[in-house]
Amino acid sequence: MKINMGDKKLRIAVLIRNYNASGGGAERYCVELTNRLSKLHEVHVFSQHNSESSKSITFHQIPQWFKKPRYVNQLLFSYLTKRDTQGKFDIVHSHDMVTHANIYTLHVPCVRTKWTQSKGIRKVLRWANTLLSPRKMAYLWLENKEMQVLPNRHFISVSEYLSRNILESYPRLDGHMTIAHPGIDIQPRDEKKITKLRQQFREDYNIPKSAFVLLFVAHGFKRKGLPAIIKALEILNNKDIHVVVAGSGNPKEIQINSPVVQDNTHFIGVVKNMSKLYPVTDTLIHPTLGDTYGMVVLEAMSHKLPVIVSSAKYCGFSEHLSSEEAIILDNPRSSKEISKNIELLNNQPELHNKISENGSKKSKKISWNSALKVTIQAYKQIDSR
Repeated sequence: MKINMGDKKLRIAVLIRNYNASGGGAERYCVELTNRLSKLHEVHVFSQHNSESSKSITFHQIPQWFKKPRYVNQLLFSYLTKRDTQGKFDIVHSHDMVTHANIYTLHVPCVRTKWTQSKGIRKVLRWANTLLSPRKMAYLWLENKEMQVLPNRHFISVSEYLSRNILESYPRLDGHMTIAHPGIDIQPRDEKKITKLRQQFREDYNIPKSAFVLLFVAHGFKRKGLPAIIKALEILNNKDIHVVVAGSGNPKEIQINSPVVQDNTHFIGVVKNMSKLYPVTDTLIHPTLGDTYGMVVLEAMSHKLPVIVSSAKYCGFSEHLSSEEAIILDNPRSSKEISKNIELLNNQPELHNKISENGSKKSKKISWNSALKVTIQAYKQIDSR
């Protein structure tokens, strides 16, 4: 995206506790967007943890005095970033929960959701319980300060799914929020390189060349559906089906009863360069119980992996997918439904290839330029007020 000569070069502060492209979806989104913003404007990143480097970005370390309780650290992060940025920048853009930003890119459902969706006596009891919890009171206070409608403030949601959630709890934001979906960088495929990667990966993890390999990627195994996948594999009890589990989580929390599934489940931890992992597997499986978007699904599709993913009730990106582009799960908690769809892709190579091709075509239509344009437009609105 080119900047016009007449456009003003802004001084921008970006706030996020963990600036890390290998973190969760919010962190990846922030890094990708900020790198692009830095080519157009003067960008400063304020974070407690930084795993990235860039010659075009100035990084500022915010101290983390307390790891626990987390809400105390969140309050301190808000206070310290306000102290360090107030009156010094044209735009303060936050990807985190703070009180003082101009632009908020919102990545996760509202804290207030549980209170909003409670009814009758349950609602009364929930609020009564909240009054006795400093943690809940702190997060609700921070969120309420964040969600104030002010002349120099605008909100960006990463999906329609999330926008509905936000407006349910904060209807006052209607008309003050736009949507900027995550994007993808399409990398050229090198088939010879992919063949070598697949061969080496399978040798490293003792996976047969003929095996059908599922990929599961998540930070938080249970919420993203790994227990249901394991049960589905136990139903199939097929020694030729393996699952690779990438991301942060405790493998000991996942119960595996079948010796076959135990042997065929590979926990490999956090992977820095996912572009080397997607091509060595055969299908991404993502039976998430709650994703505002689901960047991993889009990324997998860009690497020509067919995906098995939860419906739009659970995953924001699924609103944009058809049954021609992905296998969509009505109930991600149903191991029977998951097992049937795994078997379907394993036994029907024509279907596997069809969904792979259609998904790849879909991913090519979704780029980071769209998110960048929405963000730049929001900056212009704030700067002109």
